Amino acid sequence: MPRHDPFDVISSTVNLDDPAEHDNAQRFMASALARVIECLPVIAQSAALTADQYLSGAATADDVLAVRVELWNSIQGRDQSDERDVLRIRTVICALHGMDAEAPCDKIEYFLMFWERSGLSMDQLAAAIFDAYRVVYRAP
Repeated sequence: MPRHDPFDVISSTVNLDDPAEHDNAQRFMASALARVIECLPVIAQSAALTADQYLSGAATADDVLAVRVELWNSIQGRDQSDERDVLRIRTVICALHGMDAEAPCDKIEYFLMFWERSGLSMDQLAAAIFDAYRVVYRAP
């Protein structure tokens, strides 16, 4: 099987609709963002840290919601733009969305789409995929 679509690589390895995969999906996204944090807009850098803090118990669901609202407000009127910074902020929003409730399938798919479209490092993404799912993704 070709290993060029990161979503296919992940979804062929684990059942992303399984609620048991939720925590691992959140950790994957937080880990991936931590690998490229210096490439994110400043507002998204602090939001990525909040995602990690939530996973460690240092931030609450209310904290995550407030940060997510702040991110949306920062791109208001530009949220459909293909500007690199907007796409990177949308990537972080995906990682923050539904941290306490949702199944990860759609969230990861959008996270990966915004990651790729924003030009974030596919090598760093591949490393995060391997660390979380122990499967090799080969960036094109």
